[in-house]
Amino acid sequence: MKNFILFTLLSMALISCQPAAEKTTSTTKEVTVIGYEFNDKGEKLNLIAGDVSVTGIWMEYIQAHNDKDLDKIAAMNAEDVTVHTSDGTLIKGRDAHKLALSAWFGSSNPMWKVNWMATNTVEQKDGENKNWLTTGNDVTDTLDGVEITIHSILDANIVDGKIKQLYVYDRAKDKE
Repeated sequence: MKNFILFTLLSMALISCQPAAEKTTSTTKEVTVIGYEFNDKGEKLNLIAGDVSVTGIWMEYIQAHNDKDLDKIAAMNAEDVTVHTSDGTLIKGRDAHKLALSAWFGSSNPMWKVNWMATNTVEQKDGENKNWLTTGNDVTDTLDGVEITIHSILDANIVDGKIKQLYVYDRAKDKE
């Protein structure tokens, strides 16, 4: 019996010393559809997982906002950027966005905190795909001496590393 136990322990020790077998996997170009978007004609377009490298662009963009660095924000925007604000205001162009932010920063001190980000790509019918980053942020600001927090979801269309379109959706922080 002692020999059997010794043999079993020795066998287990030898087996555990074996190098791990290499696993081979095949990489395919197949995409996973994660949802759909409908274009102006009502056509269903596939949403596929997007490029997560754009999250770094967003984090840099938000840091520029927290630093109130209008020149950096402008440089990160496409020349023809459009911003659709939550109150329905449409801001067209890099200079107009810089002017709107300058007025906001001059009257208050908003600070952003990114809570989450998700990327997707819309497969367009013409073959030119649109890359989007959807991100949830808390914006804390002080108005008339009162600190408020707004939960903000933004959809950012990022083209060639620049912010091309922004859609902003806000709601007040829950009251308890």
